[in-house]
This record gives sequence, C-alpha cells and structure tokens, in this order.
Amino acid sequence: MNIDEGILTETSETHTSTEISISFKESLYEGLRQGLYSFYTLFKIMTPVYILISILKEIAVLEILAGYFSPFMKFLGLPGETALAVVLGWTVNLYAAIAAFAGLGLSIRQVTILAVMLGISHSHFMETAIISRMKARPWLILLIRIVTSLFIGALMNLILPENF
Repeated sequence: MNIDEGILTETSETHTSTEISISFKESLYEGLRQGLYSFYTLFKIMTPVYILISILKEIAVLEILAGYFSPFMKFLGLPGETALAVVLGWTVNLYAAIAAFAGLGLSIRQVTILAVMLGISHSHFMETAIISRMKARPWLILLIRIVTSLFIGALMNLILPENF
C-alpha cells in the first residue's frame, strides 16, 4: 500500500520465484554450514571429555575423587562425582561440564542445581581475562561469581523438593 496525498492505494509488488528460491537456498546453505560448524565445535569438546569420564569411571578413579569431594558436594545436594563437572565448567567451559555429568545418571533435581550453579559461574579463565581488560577487578568478580554460585546451589538444595 502507498499513501499518495492522503489516499491509500494498492500496489502490486511481485517477487519472482527465482528471487525467493535463491534467497531460500542461500539461507538453507548458511544454516547448514553454521549448524555443522556448531556440531563440530561441540563434538570436539564433548567427545574427549565424555570418553575421559567413562575411563575414569571404569578404573575407579572417579570413585576415589568422588570420595574426597562428597562431603562438600553433599552440602549442595550433589554426588561427589559432580565435582569434576563443576571444575571443568569453571575452568574449560559449559560444554565440558555437560559432557562430564552426562553419563553420571543424575536426577532432574541434581541437574537443575548443577546447571544453575554453572550458569552463574563458568569459563573463569576466559572471562577473567576479558574482565581484566575492562579495567575491572577480575579477582573480586571471580570471587563473587564463585561464592554466588555456591550459595545459590546450597539454597536450591534446601528449597527444591527431594522428588523434583
């Protein structure tokens, strides 16, 4: 519709099917390209971590580590094995943490607590470097993120029902 001197008039703007199909083809190609790149990025992070966790479970190293961290992780409502996922999330990234806890058979409640904690505090090396370039106090912000994450995890452990 056009407005000519206060009068609405209809215009017939037509698009040829060639214009639309080229645009669709380009969109499809770009979407597939980005999707495959994302898949590859996740695959190269998650697969080695998942394999490492599986090996650690098989040779009982994960059980030994879990024994050390179990008292503290219990405070958060999490099994000791999830300490490795927290450390990987804090140091590497969220995808490494997901790969670490994917094979642990966690309950929905435990995954919720862990996901919220890692959402608050993750990728510390990279994000601390970024924060320091912004002339902020990186160590203070890092401390606040870790303490907040642990506090919220403990709080969720208290308020979420056991059968969640």
